[in-house]
Amino acid sequence: MAELGRLLTAMVTPYTDEGAVNLPMARELARMLVENGNDGVVVTGTTGEAPLLSDDEKYALWSEVKQELGGATVVAGAGTNDTRHSIHLAKLAERAGADAILAVVPYYLKPSQEGIYQHFRAIAESTSLPVILYNVPGRVGVGMTVETILRCAELPNVVGNKEANGDLRHTAAVMEAAPGFKIWSGNDNDNFHLWCMGAWGAISVTAHIVARQQRAMLEAVLGGRLAEAAAIHRALCRVTDACFLNGSPSTIRYVLRQLGFAIGAPRLPVVEPDEAVGAKVMAELRRHRLDVPVPA
Repeated sequence: MAELGRLLTAMVTPYTDEGAVNLPMARELARMLVENGNDGVVVTGTTGEAPLLSDDEKYALWSEVKQELGGATVVAGAGTNDTRHSIHLAKLAERAGADAILAVVPYYLKPSQEGIYQHFRAIAESTSLPVILYNVPGRVGVGMTVETILRCAELPNVVGNKEANGDLRHTAAVMEAAPGFKIWSGNDNDNFHLWCMGAWGAISVTAHIVARQQRAMLEAVLGGRLAEAAAIHRALCRVTDACFLNGSPSTIRYVLRQLGFAIGAPRLPVVEPDEAVGAKVMAELRRHRLDVPVPA
């Protein structure tokens, strides 16, 4: 089982002006993200508007991006709140050549902890790919307990968790009990704290535009240079706040379009910030150094 990258961008899905998935632009964007400091990408996660994409569109995105990136990590967002559908997507992701799948806690239905465990067990047993759990109670409506995560960690190909619950004590308990289980930070403003605790990496939204700085922070933490890492973190907090001012994926899509990336408008019900909010976002970002090339 190949080792999965530490710093991964939860990549937006590019569209054409007519609203179709723009596969050439997806390849171009994924390549740019890796060249600018990422170890790889998560394709068709929440930031990629997974609920608004058909299975065929997801398969095409996974296949095209993996062909483009070769040895870089490509994680397929293959989780839904329907276990059978998630299993179908996991099999499609494997066929497309993805390196791993990201599977979210079932949303809206608010299953019990036993239901959550059985959901992930069924998905993991359906594929040979590594499975990354995604614990995001703010979007899902229910979170995994420490005990449920540790049960899932015992499944042979469940290799880690994208943790976005904002509870450092909860994550510390998981890391203490299962030191070989990888944790990717799922909230950009938690990256520094989780990395200092020993987390593996991050699945990041702001790494679209500040991946080199995220990489420098991670390497500083790994090298024991915590004051250096903390200084980077403090500067990036304002970038993160700006990139979530109108929620996600709305804001980061708007930012990328303002920077000249031809990713198209989002699909409904996602809408871009209004003029006032958009101006506030870009005014803040102009105060910071960004790591992306601005296309002509």
